[in-house]
Amino acid sequence: MVCIKIEKEKSLEVIRELINNIKYIFSDKNFIYIELDDSISLQDKNLELVECSRIEKRTPRLSDIFPGIRGFYLLGDILLITPKKEIDRTLLAKVILKMNPKVKTIFLRKKVSGELRINELEFLGGEYKTSTIYKENGISFYIDISKVYVNPSLSTERARTANEIECLGTILDAFCGYGAFTLYLLRKCNYVVAGDLNIEGLYMLKKSISLNRTKGSVDIVQYDAKFLPFRDKSFYLVIADNPTLITEFKQELCRVGKEIIFYILSKDENEAKEKLGEGNWIPVNEYSKDFRIFKGRVRCNYISN
Repeated sequence: MVCIKIEKEKSLEVIRELINNIKYIFSDKNFIYIELDDSISLQDKNLELVECSRIEKRTPRLSDIFPGIRGFYLLGDILLITPKKEIDRTLLAKVILKMNPKVKTIFLRKKVSGELRINELEFLGGEYKTSTIYKENGISFYIDISKVYVNPSLSTERARTANEIECLGTILDAFCGYGAFTLYLLRKCNYVVAGDLNIEGLYMLKKSISLNRTKGSVDIVQYDAKFLPFRDKSFYLVIADNPTLITEFKQELCRVGKEIIFYILSKDENEAKEKLGEGNWIPVNEYSKDFRIFKGRVRCNYISN
């Protein structure tokens, strides 16, 4: 099989011209390679041809073909992409599907909105679907990206935090969503309570539990976190992963918990401390030019009104 060999910085122009006849796009360290179907003649196109079988095939970085396009997440077989500039979205979707056989569906990810913190999505190409099985650090999650917020960039942080937690009493995962933290906790703790306002996310958590081997058991509860259905100090520890709205819930969370692991969107450690109390506040994720997500473990007697 013969492929076209192109310098990376020149590849987009050729791909745009031949996109409807491309079977597969791959790369090595310096070049992009294009495998075509048999319905096109390459005569008079002045392109370098090489034998495909002699090349170690790698999936190209998206930025090799579309400079500046780096923001994307692959969740199972669904790709969520966030271009930083205006781009030919139809061409982008076609190229991705030719580059990575694992990708079946592509969405443009827009802003997070609403009380349930769900991404606005625009379908770009492939098979239209919003649910998939997403694997993270050996855990399988059933997710529907149209109904819950999924942030794989915090996978390392979730694993680290779960590893640091002592299973000394009942833990509440207060904004569990589809169970991003809950499944980590169930691998090491005997009992966890998981709750959220989003009933769809709770159904996903229940499905995900059946996909995994877990040590502990879980009670799944739907509630509005401003009015938690628990007695005072029912939990020795509460996980409060709702960075953009967390200050609205801090008093109620501290009513039911002795200690809280808070996540907050903040400019710096001092601002986080002023809003949520004394603690060892550390940045765990970049959010924007001016804001980062901070984590802090706070004793509730340090929280003021």
